[in-house]
Amino acid sequence: MKKGARVDNKIKISNRVRGTLILLSIIIIAVGSGNLIKSFTSKKDIVTEGRTLYRYDNKFSCDAKINLKENAYIHEEEMVDGQTYLSDLISNINMNTKYVYKASVPSKIEYTYKVEIIMKATYTDSKSSYDVLNKTDKIKEKTTVSDVTNELVLEDENSVDYANYHQTMREFKQTMGISTDAQLIIRYTINTKTIINSKEVKNDYITEYKISIGDKVAIIEPMKNEDTSREIKEEKHTTENSNININIIIANCLLLFTGLFMLKFTINRTEELKTIKNEFKLELNRILKSYEDKIVEIKDLNNFDINTATKVKDIVQLRKLAEEAFVPIYCYIKEDEAYFIVIKYENRYVFVLK
Repeated sequence: MKKGARVDNKIKISNRVRGTLILLSIIIIAVGSGNLIKSFTSKKDIVTEGRTLYRYDNKFSCDAKINLKENAYIHEEEMVDGQTYLSDLISNINMNTKYVYKASVPSKIEYTYKVEIIMKATYTDSKSSYDVLNKTDKIKEKTTVSDVTNELVLEDENSVDYANYHQTMREFKQTMGISTDAQLIIRYTINTKTIINSKEVKNDYITEYKISIGDKVAIIEPMKNEDTSREIKEEKHTTENSNININIIIANCLLLFTGLFMLKFTINRTEELKTIKNEFKLELNRILKSYEDKIVEIKDLNNFDINTATKVKDIVQLRKLAEEAFVPIYCYIKEDEAYFIVIKYENRYVFVLK
């Protein structure tokens, strides 16, 4: 194509790709600018402990008496825990308990008191141990709310029918035909709940009394009374600006500039690639290549009166007219059509390719 042909420096890309690049640029700009704003304005909440608002203590004690059946060997009616006895001689066990919840500030206390007896059996082979029985009897449970007070005292008496549980376990072993390690657990559960400075304070206290259920021997462990305490402290909330990280600021500035550059480049240096019919495009490319030495591309048709020009049927005829007059073939290309024009002795001839 001769000098004077149209020069287009914009990069032609499909509309989908161009839209994707613009959207990606906007996202990068939004992320970079958002992170920059956050870097300068972010604050952090600092929680510190202040004075003690509430303190409570749990104390539990148990006095267990082992009652024996009438027998010719041991004549005492009551025995104490922490010893080993013949299983067949124990009648029942009297449990006298006392629980004290003591607080530093008076309040209404909602509490649940529960007593359970759990019979457990474990079978052991050469490889592992398996729980084969876990039976729970709920002896008592109550939930209530106290008056405004700073001390809650629960005293209770319970009688555990050891002889009955021992007989049940013996029958279980005989029926199953296995030997097990069995245990009787008396579990005390106290749950308390109160409101201090509009904040709910919960307390869960659990203690257990364990007795082995052997075929011949009962090992009665003494109860371990664990006293527990807890403090509820005032929380002070303060807010301060987060430390500015210069590396993060630089990274977000680069991200922001990258997004701006991509957006400007995509808008100013690219344009949508128009889809032209394949036959038209192929024929146009063939003509431009075949008649490259004759064709001069023009930017508009302002200086050519196309409406009054004589139309020719093909480019070959137009070329003959150009060669006879020693003039070039002017070419103007639109989206889906092209005009080829020859001016011969004041006459205009045009071939339109669609």
